[in-house]
Amino acid sequence: MKFDPFSLYFLIEQEGQVVTLNHQTVDTTYDPATATTSGGTETPIKVKGYFYSYKLEEIDGTNITKGDRKLLLPVTDTTGAVLPEPVNDDTITGVGDAVSVKSVDKIYSGTDVVCYICQVRE
Repeated sequence: MKFDPFSLYFLIEQEGQVVTLNHQTVDTTYDPATATTSGGTETPIKVKGYFYSYKLEEIDGTNITKGDRKLLLPVTDTTGAVLPEPVNDDTITGVGDAVSVKSVDKIYSGTDVVCYICQVRE
């Protein structure tokens, strides 16, 4: 499927809602003796995103489960700053609930990333 970047921007701008991406940094430390992690920070970032559902035939019960949704995010936050690439276990709050990022796909125009499609789960 070919994506038109301008259509994606329009969809996000016209139909999207402001949410908070709670982005995890990777400076955590794992202690095998206690099986715990420590350190790291969570940075809240306001971004306008568009949620939509998976098609029934995409739900396999393993990788994509009932209730999973897709979240379309632009590459900039609400201030126009570059959005860090979402990573697994980042959380998204707003729109009445909180979801966790399970996977991220990038949409390119040429060599530039124009948006992220995140699989999210409650």
